[in-house]
Amino acid sequence: MKKYFCMAFFLLSACHSQEIKVKALRNVPGYNSTDAAYSISDTGEVDLSTVDFMIPKGSICFLGNEKYGKTDRFVEIRCENGLTGLIIEDEAFTPLDE
Repeated sequence: MKKYFCMAFFLLSACHSQEIKVKALRNVPGYNSTDAAYSISDTGEVDLSTVDFMIPKGSICFLGNEKYGKTDRFVEIRCENGLTGLIIEDEAFTPLDE
């Protein structure tokens, strides 16, 4: 019985962790940790001093699982150009058909 429970658990977690292929609609700030401070500057733009890396517009990436920090929801991201980490603005991407 325990064997079947473990198999079902791993199947569910595998299905839940599928990545979605997307394309960046604009430059998107990326972070290395859920401890990152997402802040807006006086001009209404993302404060670049808090950004760990920038995903260029047009990049093909894969969105993964959600992670939660103290105040923000992050989404795991892995890009074909080698960038990996976390993003907050997942609405800055459009899904690509496989």
